[in-house]
Amino acid sequence: MPPRARRPPLSIRLPRRAFSARSSVAAATTATSTPATPLRLLIVEAYDRAGRERLTSAGCTTASDTFAALLSRICPEDHELRLSYCHPADSVHELAEVGELSRFDGVVWTGSSLTIHEDKPEVTRQIELARRCFQAAVPQYGSCWGLQISAAAAGIPCEPNPRGREHGIARGIALTRSGRRHPMFDGCLQTFDGCAAHTDHVAASWAAAPVCRPGVEAEVLASNDFTPVQGLAVRIDGGEFWSVQYHPELDLGEIARLMRLPASRSLLVEQGEYSSE
Repeated sequence: MPPRARRPPLSIRLPRRAFSARSSVAAATTATSTPATPLRLLIVEAYDRAGRERLTSAGCTTASDTFAALLSRICPEDHELRLSYCHPADSVHELAEVGELSRFDGVVWTGSSLTIHEDKPEVTRQIELARRCFQAAVPQYGSCWGLQISAAAAGIPCEPNPRGREHGIARGIALTRSGRRHPMFDGCLQTFDGCAAHTDHVAASWAAAPVCRPGVEAEVLASNDFTPVQGLAVRIDGGEFWSVQYHPELDLGEIARLMRLPASRSLLVEQGEYSSE
């Protein structure tokens, strides 16, 4: 993994092949003695069109633009970042246009306002795409929805969190024994806080006894009192998917803007976090 500045709690590590580039714009302005190595990443924008419109109407940045900006900031100088995008929640044609997955060095999954345990095309198309990435052995990383996608692709159950919505700052995220050894958390604090905005999570019953179907390996890497699986690593068919339930890619301003969404405000009032909207 390339070196990075240590900025807990909002630091981030991605799979080795999926995290060693910088933006093409920055590369073009820096003279180097050797050509920059291209690094091709696919960003899966997991929000559907209606969800993206709600974000922008609230003054929020779309999830794919947030990740694109992050990747441009932290990638090393000897690489040229080449980003492609797909929106599988919009239509089946989006998956066809992705083409051969092996041409990518990594896949990055954004968050989403969809519900992972609903059996509808906007969701099942994304689970199928994750499985195709596993089969192609293309490294995957995701936050929030991305963690739930990795679980669903592996047959790990997800459910609404009985405690309600974790929104704002997820407190006391602690690395498990596996997490302390895992390269995604190399250089991170063993206990930290992170931005969060989610209602669903990996089922607590599975987290208490994490047994997988044959051919699937999964490790819980982090947890806190609110959400038992805050970090997850899944391996299937030679492919790996590293993910976190919190949002390392978001800053406090973006989390505050998410509070403008009526659904977020009403849920937090209902569970007693706030007295009124």
